[in-house]
Amino acid sequence: MLAQLEQFKPRTVIFILLIGLMLLSIMITGAEAAIIEVVPLDQDIHEGDEFAVDVVVKPGGGEVFGVQYLLVFNMSVVRAETQVKGGFLTSDGNESEVVVNALNNTEGWVEYSETRINSTAGVTVNGTLATVTFTARGDKGALSYLNLSEVIMTDLSFSVINCTRVNGSVTIAENESPVANATVYDDFNNVGSKHLCKVYFDGSGSHDPDGEIASYTWSFGDGTYDTGVRCEHVYGSWNWNGSGYEPFHASLTVTDDGILPQVNTSYFDVVVYIAGDANGDGTVNIVDASIVGYEWGRSSSPPDTCWRDLPLGEWADRADLNNDHEVNILDMVIIGTRWKDTAW
Repeated sequence: MLAQLEQFKPRTVIFILLIGLMLLSIMITGAEAAIIEVVPLDQDIHEGDEFAVDVVVKPGGGEVFGVQYLLVFNMSVVRAETQVKGGFLTSDGNESEVVVNALNNTEGWVEYSETRINSTAGVTVNGTLATVTFTARGDKGALSYLNLSEVIMTDLSFSVINCTRVNGSVTIAENESPVANATVYDDFNNVGSKHLCKVYFDGSGSHDPDGEIASYTWSFGDGTYDTGVRCEHVYGSWNWNGSGYEPFHASLTVTDDGILPQVNTSYFDVVVYIAGDANGDGTVNIVDASIVGYEWGRSSSPPDTCWRDLPLGEWADRADLNNDHEVNILDMVIIGTRWKDTAW
């Protein structure tokens, strides 16, 4: 009998060891590893822009009492500006002490160390340990990794907690070009040097997909220029080619606010007739007066409502000889004053 019992001892020992290993495996599997990570993981930033990353700690079921790290970056691509304490180690209302908070743009690193004080418990919830602000300074396409190193995370027993590091990166993105969008309130305009007729230009429909528009430059096609989102211009001449009018070729150029500014230009035509010419045949006569008489009393209110937005608005636009967006006696006076004038 004794011999039989001794025969089973090795099997019993092996069985007990297997059970122990299984229990240990279950315990290890059930406990999440602590993590320290850079958030967001990857960013595309334009040169000159300021951006921030959070250094986030996830205890993974343990209790974190203190943390230190070194965050290494490429100083030719980004420049560290500030490193600000987060709320991770004080999330339960207890106090903490920042031991080290240093930046070095010559060597390309920021260092941080913080521990809880006056506390007998660690932190078990995820949170931001610190926030680091950078300025992008590299060329388009340049990449800088934001690598965590020298990470030490301690618990209540002053032991080092094993943790996983998740690094980040930043890429200098290409500055996208703005989009110029020009609107002329009136499709039909007249020379305004003797009988005032302003042509109104609006560039507020322009936009920059990744920033703001810094400047608007208008070329009116007659050798004159102006700036601003909106502007007005009085044409003192017209273009007659022998059989009809040629428009002025105008443009709007917008420039964005990038460190390396991008520009975009929109080209458009501006129709300008002689004063009093409503139908554009080059002569001021009864036909023009009839158009004004037919459209008498009509009005529009740009930029919300231009003549082109109204039913049969083209003829009202033609009849509005002074571009005040009302068809009335002032337009008829221009015809009477310029009677029988021609464009040639």
